[in-house]
Amino acid sequence: MNPYRILFCLITVLAGGSAMSTERMLIKEVTIRASLDDVWHAWTTEDGLRFISRESNVELRRGGPYEWFIAGSADENGKRGGEGAQILAYLPKEMIAFSWTFPPDVPELRNASQTTQVVVKLNDQGDGTVHVRLTAHEWQDGEAWDAGFRYFDQAWAYVLASLKKHLETESVA
Repeated sequence: MNPYRILFCLITVLAGGSAMSTERMLIKEVTIRASLDDVWHAWTTEDGLRFISRESNVELRRGGPYEWFIAGSADENGKRGGEGAQILAYLPKEMIAFSWTFPPDVPELRNASQTTQVVVKLNDQGDGTVHVRLTAHEWQDGEAWDAGFRYFDQAWAYVLASLKKHLETESVA
């Protein structure tokens, strides 16, 4: 993807999805009773991502892998999850942006290695809570893309709920 397009998308998302863009975006938000350090750790490390993925491959650097392996066994193409997803940008303890792949439920896009982009913005509320705003964008037109949008509307809500439950009720390393 064009680095200027990435910058434009990041600015749009960080500005709250302002009127600058008419692009379709999927936005999910949650406030978590946890430290900023713990929330950042959960999004940016293999250990931290265990709340959602028992195995992952994360290298916190621009262009580094950001792969979650959700499935226990590989699909017919040898994929177990987010192979090929990568970190697009990050600001320590503020934001991480990454490309994201499609699940087996949307084979047309998964098999074509199509991706969306996800920006996770963290805002320390100063009262022992962190507000997390996840925005998925770069959706295209078509039935498969609509199916992917519907899938991730539920999936990203589940990820945020799981993160909240993990950080608020379970011991954080």
